[in-house]
Amino acid sequence: MASNSTVARGMIDLGDEMEATIVRLQLAIIAKPITAPPPVPTTADVEAMFANHYQASPQPVEISYFPPDFVLQFDNKKNYDIVLSYQILTDNKYTFSLAPWTHDARCHLEAWKIPVNIDIHGIPPHAFHPKSLSVLLDPYCDIEAYTMDKKSGICTVKGTARSVSSIPVTGFLSYPQRTGYEIVIHTFPVTMQTSLLTIPRRYSSDWHQPPHFDIQPICNNPRPKLFSSRTGTIRRL
Repeated sequence: MASNSTVARGMIDLGDEMEATIVRLQLAIIAKPITAPPPVPTTADVEAMFANHYQASPQPVEISYFPPDFVLQFDNKKNYDIVLSYQILTDNKYTFSLAPWTHDARCHLEAWKIPVNIDIHGIPPHAFHPKSLSVLLDPYCDIEAYTMDKKSGICTVKGTARSVSSIPVTGFLSYPQRTGYEIVIHTFPVTMQTSLLTIPRRYSSDWHQPPHFDIQPICNNPRPKLFSSRTGTIRRL
């Protein structure tokens, strides 16, 4: 049984390379076409605009296409500020408005702050592994703790999500196996029951410092004393 969903959602695990790219984008400008008769402008058109009409201007070190906009990457703040001050780029074919790149632009933002408890049923015994939980839940919640009970066949996850209803109630867990010249995908349907995780309030009286040794010079204290912060008494070991 396979999923018929046409919408895919994946959570990116940012590595060092992508983190470095995010830092570089602090010196990137978005060029948005505001007068674009057919044909639609291409990266080559933007490159030609700089080469033919902005020869004296700082040149971007890289131009990439983020439809329908173009990302102009610069390698230093001075060049970035100069081009951004133009506000528009134009030639006899196209005009682009200029704005600083922001990570929040053109994306959907979610705040995950609701504590949830998720009971997952249907994971086969050989797939009882943290990787299975990540595949199922990373796009929907931040996994903070989990327990896997093979005797009951239930995996319980505690985490933080947008809401209780944002966690899917059904899903599919798959893994590949190569056999000869083909790859066979094994898919298992799973169900997820999500509830609000209630966190008990902690009071100052609930916290006790652990006992500790009050060490004295050996000549005066041949045996260490144990001080109890709970009773306030000292006893010799």
